[in-house]
Amino acid sequence: MITKQLLEHIEGEASVYFDIKDDKVDFATVTFPHFRGMEAILKGKHALDALVITPRVCGICGHAHLMAATRAIEDAYKNADCEIKLTQKAQKIREFTLIMEMIQNHFKWLYMVIIPELAKLTDVAPEKRPLKGAYAASLAAKAIALFGGQWPHSSYMIPGGVTSDPTFIEIMQAQSHLEELIQFFEKESLGISLDKFLSLESCKDFNDFSSDFTHLEKGLIAAGMHTKGFAKDQFIVMGKHEFTYPAKLKGTRTFGISSKYVSDTKAYSPNETSYAKNALYKNEYYEAGPLGRMISVALPIIKNMHRRYKDSAYSRVMARVFEIAYMLNYSKSLLQNLDLSQESVVAVADIKKISATGIGVVEAPRGLLLHKIEIKDGIISKYQITTPTQFNIGSSAPQKLTPVQQAMKALSKEDALFIFRTFDVCSVCTTH
Repeated sequence: MITKQLLEHIEGEASVYFDIKDDKVDFATVTFPHFRGMEAILKGKHALDALVITPRVCGICGHAHLMAATRAIEDAYKNADCEIKLTQKAQKIREFTLIMEMIQNHFKWLYMVIIPELAKLTDVAPEKRPLKGAYAASLAAKAIALFGGQWPHSSYMIPGGVTSDPTFIEIMQAQSHLEELIQFFEKESLGISLDKFLSLESCKDFNDFSSDFTHLEKGLIAAGMHTKGFAKDQFIVMGKHEFTYPAKLKGTRTFGISSKYVSDTKAYSPNETSYAKNALYKNEYYEAGPLGRMISVALPIIKNMHRRYKDSAYSRVMARVFEIAYMLNYSKSLLQNLDLSQESVVAVADIKKISATGIGVVEAPRGLLLHKIEIKDGIISKYQITTPTQFNIGSSAPQKLTPVQQAMKALSKEDALFIFRTFDVCSVCTTH
């Protein structure tokens, strides 16, 4: 029996068609029904228009799209033998705003999606308080606005640097927002200090304190999510940042990686037209996102978690909470070591002189994001976007399942729908 399920509590809209046998999911296909056409809009535009248009791909991860577009254009400059220099100041500002965007997404996902959905499966989950996620996200957005001018849809990153030139007062304001966010996370989410949380080495340590986090962990165990939601147990991390390491991972084993091996294919959607494509690496499906990133940095608690529960839904959710902590801690050093005497932007050649192809790769909130641009005399002749959801939520034929299809197989429909959301789905990014 095939049943259609419209999905709420995701970014955008999607449908899942379940083939149910003996009350379990035998096979599922995913459909993204709305076309947005960003790639077509960009064709024929001035190359720098991408810095204004691509942040509007998504209302959640506009900074990630802006950084990917900027990196793609900078790569095109390099491929055209034109020098690109970025000061440490510009790089740190870019990283800080990207991380704040990742953090605000994670808080919203945790308090507005995962905790309410987990409460449908068990009464052990934390009390539903979505405003906690909204408040934490607002603090991150305030920090972003000090450098980006607005959020979402800012366009302050440009080839050669950033357009913002923060003062010491603005740095102090950003540090104040960050400190308030850390204190809120410690008090309302963790129940212990950030440093102590990051020093945990075993899942057994969660029994020593009580908080939203520990209630979430107990709820996941009560719902059996440590024994469900297994995908491919192979991950892809490609964005070059100081907070993670690019790698192809099979379990915890790491291998080299290159963007040239990323490809896409049409989604399998026999019941309804889908405007999404599946993304692959070397013709295989890999999971993108926080779990792979936290494995790549060898966080002890994540290594212990993976050893016990592999790539279960439990591990996928918990890794994102730990990424909040990890990113908050790392963000402090970015602001402390910011040299305001350096240039914000180093001038580059006129874009009209550029005829080349460039690729921009970024770790977005949900995982790997790629922008590929082809420029002819400063005009975009082709633009291609590959998003994290294309890796995670692809829809393939039964012979070659994607991560989400694999993770939902042989489960009840209710469990499958929860596990679907553990990948933090974004259809608006996917149907570009």
